[in-house]
Amino acid sequence: MEANPLANNFKNLVNSRYDKAIYLFLGLALWLVSPILGIFLLLLFVHLNRKQDSKLNLLILVMVILTVTVFVSSVDIRGDLAVYVTNYEKLKTENPFQVAGGGGLEFVMWLFSYPIYLFSDGSKYAFIFFWALAINIVTFLWIIKVFSPQKYALLGLFIVTTPNFIGYQAFLLRQYIATMIFLVALIYIDKRAWMWGLYLLSVLTHIANILYLPVLLLYKRVKFFESKLAVFMVVFFGMVAAFSASIVFDLASIVAKVLPDPYGSIILIKTYRYGREQVASSDLGIAFVEQAILFFVILLLVNNKTVKHSQEKVLKFLYPIFLAIMLMGRNIFLFSNRFAFIFFPFGGLFYYFIIEHKLKIFKQEITVFLLLAKIAYFIYFMNIMNNGETVLSFMHGNTLGSNVFDYIEIVYDGFTEDVKIKELPDRIII
Repeated sequence: MEANPLANNFKNLVNSRYDKAIYLFLGLALWLVSPILGIFLLLLFVHLNRKQDSKLNLLILVMVILTVTVFVSSVDIRGDLAVYVTNYEKLKTENPFQVAGGGGLEFVMWLFSYPIYLFSDGSKYAFIFFWALAINIVTFLWIIKVFSPQKYALLGLFIVTTPNFIGYQAFLLRQYIATMIFLVALIYIDKRAWMWGLYLLSVLTHIANILYLPVLLLYKRVKFFESKLAVFMVVFFGMVAAFSASIVFDLASIVAKVLPDPYGSIILIKTYRYGREQVASSDLGIAFVEQAILFFVILLLVNNKTVKHSQEKVLKFLYPIFLAIMLMGRNIFLFSNRFAFIFFPFGGLFYYFIIEHKLKIFKQEITVFLLLAKIAYFIYFMNIMNNGETVLSFMHGNTLGSNVFDYIEIVYDGFTEDVKIKELPDRIII
């Protein structure tokens, strides 16, 4: 039987040391012209240059981190971010616990923001830059390396090519931070004291993370998801049985009853508007489509009978449950991107199963196709931003055409002149 020429050509391409150098050269050239696009080739080089403790790989990862951070920090301040920035300014006269929502319960973000406020003399830009930097450092130097020690750069590519990885950093800041802390808690899944301490920190950042508690308690005990048929039935139920508004509120009421006051009331308040307002599923359609495709590729083609490490075991348990929740709540205002939040900024993390395990057929072709499709959509989404068709706007409305000098100017202006709120919504609590 004749070998697949496409697979052979791809294998020869990525195995050549000279071609690795070409990717580095092209990546740096593209990074100078359009840094946000250049990071894709730079991460591909890191993936191909698999050398332990490579200082070059580390330098490139730092470039990627700074590029994404500067891009995010160029966002026009409106919506939820405007509320966060307004609350941040209250640190001039109030302590972090007074600024925190949930009756002072969700204080972690403000506790860490307080020194930023003091050292930067209340700079709004420093606040946005610091949290974007923290998220990207933890993601690219910690999370991806633990979940995929050998192929972390490829996993990072699948994460960063998800537009919401960038968009949610600049929009739903506090829950993003809480989700990131939860993923760090999973890193310490075998060190229970560390895991529970970090998980509590994530809940005290955003109380919605209490949803992950059953996952941490049950992932070792419940063997139900070891069957692919069971996994399929759970996700299929989510696809065909969208929640009604009343069910959403009833579920929240049940959860609230087992929590002490005032935390139960916080759950009810935060959930009430999701269960009473409807939204078209098309508003969030791409995330549903992507995860549905990924799910069926994993289910039908991935041969993952063995679990490589404890972190994978948690992901394997978490994935079908929260995918079903996302699909069930797709027609309810903000339900999916609140209660299945992990799939929006960190949806690329679940490509782990394709990256780390054998596929029954065409692994290289499928991986390349999925990655190219994500990059194509990323470019399309950035162009939509340029046309003013989204809530967010980065790089003064020139997301792909801004060069490295524009990025330097953004940082310089931000730290010297600060930034202004473009639009502040009516609400003051989020």
